Amino acid sequence: MTKHYADSHWRGSIYNALRAAPDGVSGFCAWAAEFRDRKISPKTLYKKLDGSDPAERLAIEDAELITEYLRRHVVTRDRATGWIAALASQFELAAIELDAPPPGGRWPCEITAIMEKGFTLSEQGGILSGMLAGALRDRRITRREAGQIEAQAYAEIRMLLRLVRNVRRAGDEGLTLGALGDEE
Repeated sequence: MTKHYADSHWRGSIYNALRAAPDGVSGFCAWAAEFRDRKISPKTLYKKLDGSDPAERLAIEDAELITEYLRRHVVTRDRATGWIAALASQFELAAIELDAPPPGGRWPCEITAIMEKGFTLSEQGGILSGMLAGALRDRRITRREAGQIEAQAYAEIRMLLRLVRNVRRAGDEGLTLGALGDEE
């Protein structure tokens, strides 16, 4: 690969993650052929990830397979979806990875989970407000303060998205507060 090595570019992110995986690009190609019946040579994959030849395009199905492969390995699991965030950023969008849902795909009581997240978000909103007030007292924000505010804001965003997931499950199941006692 000669063009994009930066993780901020989606092809570079995939390439860098594959390089960190056991057996690298060739390991993925062998795995894809053996377990997913997708034959692609390392040389062809390098060309697709390089992006310099318009005739060589990486199909979304191949990117999905690479993501599946990267998630299988402890050393690359946290980098497996970085390319999606990089691609979203290219179009001024954001992609945020959420924690996995609980075992079984739902909480024993979604209503309780919703209430707990609501209380946590109220508490975290106060923390963020305090951080902003403290940082802006002197009418400027330092890099350290900006980093802390950014981390808190993203934590709240992730919590909000997890809340949306709980609310969607509760709505799909038609749960009500009256059903709360029935579940316990």
